[in-house]
Amino acid sequence: MGEARVSMPDDHLQQRADILAARVEALAEALRAGGVPDEAAAQLLSRASAAVLQALNLELLLERAEAPPQPAVRLVA
Repeated sequence: MGEARVSMPDDHLQQRADILAARVEALAEALRAGGVPDEAAAQLLSRASAAVLQALNLELLLERAEAPPQPAVRLVA
């Protein structure tokens, strides 16, 4: 698999994304080494990738919920 990086707004999230991506890559290597059929491996990797995206999205949502509220900006005409 090629290495594609997505810029994350926070170093913590970027590190988490890198760790999870490495785990998906390790899963891919284990599936190949174990002789898992390509179609089954593709399905598992697709689900693993979706789970990674959901986990990162959840972390981002939780991080935003814990952040102090930003002051409202009021536009005056």
